[in-house]
Amino acid sequence: MTRSEIEQIIMTSGERLYSRPSTGKRQRNIRSGEHTASLKPVPRRDPTGIREMISRTARMSPEVMVKISGGGRNMRHIKAHFDYISRDGKVAIEDENGDIYLGRESLKELRDAWAKGGIGIPLEGEGRKEAFNVVLSMPPGTDREGVKAAVRGFASEQFRNHQYAFAAHEDEDHPHVHLTIKAMDRHGIRLNPRKGDLRFWREQFARKLREQGIEANATPRRARGVVQKAEKQALRHMENEFKEGKRQVPPRSFQAQRQDAELEADIGTKHLNPLHDRISSVRKQTLKAYGEIARTLAAGDDEDKRLALEIVRFVQTMPATITKHEELVQRLREKKNMHAEPEKTGIPGHDRTKPGVDYSR
Repeated sequence: MTRSEIEQIIMTSGERLYSRPSTGKRQRNIRSGEHTASLKPVPRRDPTGIREMISRTARMSPEVMVKISGGGRNMRHIKAHFDYISRDGKVAIEDENGDIYLGRESLKELRDAWAKGGIGIPLEGEGRKEAFNVVLSMPPGTDREGVKAAVRGFASEQFRNHQYAFAAHEDEDHPHVHLTIKAMDRHGIRLNPRKGDLRFWREQFARKLREQGIEANATPRRARGVVQKAEKQALRHMENEFKEGKRQVPPRSFQAQRQDAELEADIGTKHLNPLHDRISSVRKQTLKAYGEIARTLAAGDDEDKRLALEIVRFVQTMPATITKHEELVQRLREKKNMHAEPEKTGIPGHDRTKPGVDYSR
């Protein structure tokens, strides 16, 4: 097999792994406005880029996280967010010009620059979003200064015509930066992000991290064999507050999930997941793509063969296609069986489930 044939197969199969299937809907729409045509097109991946992404995936490189956490509809909202990300002026905020704002008095200058600079923002009102709040983070142990530098470069490239400000938080294990972007840029074009934009932002943030010497990747869950979505941070906080006794009831979605799982664990009433067939189908397609790539690389040079072996090992470590509901049902059944069956001790008549006797010590 020639080198060009190998690269073509890697390109074709790799695109199936890392590109979102077309749904007929607009997948990427960074801005809306009369100047949209002037935007730069999304760069296409080349065989080298696909190969490097496959290699990072097989090595299980750390995955970046980029999410839109909200946005302000007026200056009161934006002020509250600046207060939050600056910890009331105790954490430095940096803007698009590299100016640093530290302290409550300094924050007033930043707010005035946003309220009056360029296209202004009203003090009150509940109209359209005037700013988008974005969180960019990496797993614990990642160099914090490198993450901050990567965000600086990322924002400079992606939002060069916008006012923006960011602050790095160091009070949690995972390094993360809060980035706030003014929705309207200097030319009157509004930021209007879609899911496709978030995927693009992840890839660009990962690229900026690698420029800082930090191993980082940005792949879809299916390419890593991950089935379960990450829990929303707000829901996780509410669940923790419930466990700590700060809330009387858990989040409604958690209650419904628990009830469905308990019903299935107790009486076997199957919870129908309309996405189950889709999950199985996606896993088969993923394994097929990796199989094609590994077989193709196995026919190449020594470097190709090493990557083929890494892919095979990676596929073998993929998690099972089990949903959160199925995982919860399993835990409930295991717990139920553990309490239902007395533990055998070898001592006649010795029942470790006898009430009033503590055998745990």
